[in-house]
Amino acid sequence: MFVQRKIEKVFLLFPPVRLPAETMKVVIPPLGVSYIAAMIRNETSVEIMDAPAESDYEEEMENRFSWYGAPLSEIRARIERAKPDIVGLTCIFSSVFPVIRKVCQEIKKIDPSILTIVGGTYPSFMPEYCLSEPSLDFICLGEGEATMLNLIRHLQEGKPLSDLDGFAYKDNGKVMVNPKTKWIEDLDTIPFPARDLLPMELYSRIGVPHSLSMISKKHISIITSRGCPAKCVYCSSSAFWGRRYRFRSPKNVADEIGELIERWGIKELNFEDDNLTANRERAKKIFREIIDRGYKIRFNFPNGVALWTLDQELIDLMEKAGCYEMTLAYESGCQKVLRDIVKKPINLEQASEITAYIRKKKIRTDAFYIIGFPGETKEQIQETFRFARKMKTDLAYFFIANPLPGSEMYEMAKKAGMLKEDFNFENLSYSNSPYNEKFFKKGELEKLAGREFIKYSLLSFLRKPHILLKRFILDLLIKRPRYTLGILVRIWRRNFK
Repeated sequence: MFVQRKIEKVFLLFPPVRLPAETMKVVIPPLGVSYIAAMIRNETSVEIMDAPAESDYEEEMENRFSWYGAPLSEIRARIERAKPDIVGLTCIFSSVFPVIRKVCQEIKKIDPSILTIVGGTYPSFMPEYCLSEPSLDFICLGEGEATMLNLIRHLQEGKPLSDLDGFAYKDNGKVMVNPKTKWIEDLDTIPFPARDLLPMELYSRIGVPHSLSMISKKHISIITSRGCPAKCVYCSSSAFWGRRYRFRSPKNVADEIGELIERWGIKELNFEDDNLTANRERAKKIFREIIDRGYKIRFNFPNGVALWTLDQELIDLMEKAGCYEMTLAYESGCQKVLRDIVKKPINLEQASEITAYIRKKKIRTDAFYIIGFPGETKEQIQETFRFARKMKTDLAYFFIANPLPGSEMYEMAKKAGMLKEDFNFENLSYSNSPYNEKFFKKGELEKLAGREFIKYSLLSFLRKPHILLKRFILDLLIKRPRYTLGILVRIWRRNFK
């Protein structure tokens, strides 16, 4: 039980990242903790630490993962100086939870009375498991702004935690889970992220965006909606956001862009929505607002664009507003796989036509493909590779299907007996197969994906050498030489040794 207590200080931590060996580092202003800080800053004092931005410390961890970001000693020192009543941590991916565990254990060594709370997709779907860690007190299920604000008020007023919506906690050692039933219906009521509490000067200096491309070091992430109306089996994000699609008004989005330009000198946006264009007319209004206000901004969509939502008018507006690159989320090049397994509403013939139009507008194109879905055959994987080559996007990324917690695909793979005996969500990586050898031989999917990426990149270089030279030589090798060479060596060893 938690008794009434005054909450004078909240310390929000975007923790060090636990990176798989072949994964690109990304250092961008974290939106989750920034939104929460903006919501609670009138209720209590708030401090944010962005561990990956504030230190480039790196050490090897188990299972070919590495710790990237401030070491535990630096995090401890910051928390000791801050003397918070609550420490809130973000856990977007299951692979980060081992870091969360270590940090929470360290917090309790500093002061056992400090309350620890974690939010994000993994703890939202695995609250009982995550709360089995003694050093973790609370879990926020789903979006956290209102929940965090209400938690502070409940603690200060001595109200029972049992009536907090979307909240998990321990009562006399027993895990209690209050399901998420309430959502913020009007996203315009949420304050803009508290970016003034972040080390904004570091991001442009580091220059590691959520994309291989970068027009300007003055880049930043922005999100205009929550959720997606599609029901793709591999995705857990839709469930995290309540299986509904909510969005901010075009004016509200444009106002934030204006603030980013005027206050922070931002020149490039990375739209991180799961599906910004799901409401096509709203998306058009956003880009018209950018044009009509005369904002000089460039942008891309590193999280992917839903091809089935695009039309020529929307693409024209995107280009005019400043779009220089689209990441096209095909996922599969086999219509049968998309229809019968993935359940993604893409018609590949229409997608091919819209891709050709995007290329005609001279907008750079990347593509996402996933292989190894439960029930997918090796011939269907090869069909995806053939389709990808036919699309001739500037780059294509080939990921291995991973059964994320909260996804339908996890239930499918589990039911089919596909998962390895030592399967653990915390070791998931889109470059490694989670399946046992009865379905795919050891290393088979890894080699298929890795070799196809290399082949595709070579073919793309022959078609457009200037684009690939800029992205691989200027944006990666020159700006991030040690890291880029290390990644290339690991990819080569895995696929050709």
